[in-house]
Amino acid sequence: MPPEKGSHQGKNMPQPPLVSTTPEAFPTTSPQLPSGDYSYTLEVVMAMQATLGKLTEAIDTLKGTIKNHGEKLDSVAKDVHTAKVLMRIFLWVIGATGLIGSIALKAFFDYYLRTHVAQK
Repeated sequence: MPPEKGSHQGKNMPQPPLVSTTPEAFPTTSPQLPSGDYSYTLEVVMAMQATLGKLTEAIDTLKGTIKNHGEKLDSVAKDVHTAKVLMRIFLWVIGATGLIGSIALKAFFDYYLRTHVAQK
């Protein structure tokens, strides 16, 4: 047999004989069928259902708490708005009283200066 191109085998190296072989038979196993005892699976499913029920109850409680907090925040917002309005009214009354008082004081001092202080 002549050496193939690019082959590094020499002419004196013997080639292994080509023998066809058939694969061995693999062992076969019968499929494992589930047994009739599902008690553990049922126990796990029931535990999951109980946990899910607790989670649902906790979520409902949180929703109620959030609603109450929202109502409290609305109440505080209304109280703050009322305080701001009352403060503005109070400042306007103080300002108006101060204005009227300053006008009255000016009139009093003008009268007092005209009547009691000697003119040069």
